[in-house]
Amino acid sequence: MATAAVEIPPSDRGIPGSHMLVHAKFPEVPPKPLESIDPQLVAATWVEAFNALLHGNEDTTSKLFLEESYWRDLLCSTWDFHTFHGRSKISSVLKTGEKPCRLRELKLDSNSDVKKPNLCSIDFNGDIKGVQAFLTVETDVGRGRGLVKLVPDIKDGGSWKAFTLFTTLEELKGHEESVCTRRPTGVDHGAHPGRLNWQQRRDAEANCETPFEPTVLIIGAGQGGLTVAARLKQLGIRALIIDRNDRIGDNWRNRYHQLVLHDSVWYDHMPYLNFPPNWPVFTPKDKLAEWFEIYAQALELNVWMKTNLTASSWDESEHHWTVTLDREIDGKKETRTFHPRHIVQATGHSGEPYFPSHIKGLDDFKGDRLVHSSQFTGPRPNAKGKKAVIVGSCNSAHGK
Repeated sequence: MATAAVEIPPSDRGIPGSHMLVHAKFPEVPPKPLESIDPQLVAATWVEAFNALLHGNEDTTSKLFLEESYWRDLLCSTWDFHTFHGRSKISSVLKTGEKPCRLRELKLDSNSDVKKPNLCSIDFNGDIKGVQAFLTVETDVGRGRGLVKLVPDIKDGGSWKAFTLFTTLEELKGHEESVCTRRPTGVDHGAHPGRLNWQQRRDAEANCETPFEPTVLIIGAGQGGLTVAARLKQLGIRALIIDRNDRIGDNWRNRYHQLVLHDSVWYDHMPYLNFPPNWPVFTPKDKLAEWFEIYAQALELNVWMKTNLTASSWDESEHHWTVTLDREIDGKKETRTFHPRHIVQATGHSGEPYFPSHIKGLDDFKGDRLVHSSQFTGPRPNAKGKKAVIVGSCNSAHGK
């Protein structure tokens, strides 16, 4: 007997090499409306109990988190990114383990009406209501922000518990960024014969002249490398970015002719300098490349283009690297040696093109072009009607 075909939703289809994520289970809907509750009181009570858990001997996690709960943490509990799923896992992080949780205190953030505890929808359809509260976070080494969403646990008499908690570290104590009220004055009054002006100091730093040797070497002048360098600079840590391209932004400028970012502008801001308010929703590649150059100059980042790392070795006794850089500047080549304590590889997850060489027939290919997507700048004017084969189905494939 024939069996009818069953259509499997794309979200449930297993793809070789992939791992299916388990769908979150939303809390059950309480039988009574929540409009009469006091969000401020609910949130304040939960925060007080959470802080008591941090400093007490009794494990009260079951009174604070639903059985199906989630805590997304960025550097507040440990020096890593985590998503803790389930009450038992969250309990193990807060109260046990060889490395104790670094969290010290949560507070309600009521700096604006938007941040004050309020009644909100927990799910997309608005069927499940709860209390949302913005938080300030303090750890043993720094400060940050957070967000908690609380719902009544109908299995426990309607007591308010966390369904989701988010915490993120934003600054280090004693190493706060030199921004806003901590910004540099830009002037040193008084008579100082022979002192350098801003341009002279900037030129010396950009060229890594003594005493401006970098503490951190960053390989790659794309958005990742520029972002890391910008953050380090505000912490007072000297960094040098190197890149083999000719200009900052060439990692986008050299891609195919019609490329436009598929992420909207709100997701693409970089630290300290947002895109202007008239910036297009989807950024053309060359416009983004120009912005990278503006960004590096405005934030005084040290970037060496046309530079290659030719040698590197780690000295365990001195706790630093020895690196040799070959650089081309103003048409001349030079070799420099530095001793950074850290090297950051910011070349992206696909910095080097992968072009399979084992496919039979490559050597005898009679077509017009056989290239990796990174080398495809666009179709030729006389290409209409010609056949093409694209190997792969990710962004580069459907974008071209």
